Amino acid sequence: MDNEITNLKEHITDKFKAHEDLEAVRHQRINELLDHYNKEIEGNEGTIRRVHSRVDQIETKIKTVQGIGTAIATALGACAAWFGITGK
Repeated sequence: MDNEITNLKEHITDKFKAHEDLEAVRHQRINELLDHYNKEIEGNEGTIRRVHSRVDQIETKIKTVQGIGTAIATALGACAAWFGITGK
């Protein structure tokens, strides 16, 4: 009976040790994943800045083209009005 109790105590001790080791590994893996996630975010921040910069450049070009189109339409309208007033 004493042998069985000793074996049971050793078994329980081994189980607790294994459980503690498993928890330590689990926490270590969670920390590794968080570190990897933070590095990815830092890497993505540069990409996001480049994309925003490119979008700003495209928006500027679109506004420039729209301004030129408006100027041309205004000039054509003025010419048509001039020809309409002068009767030519």
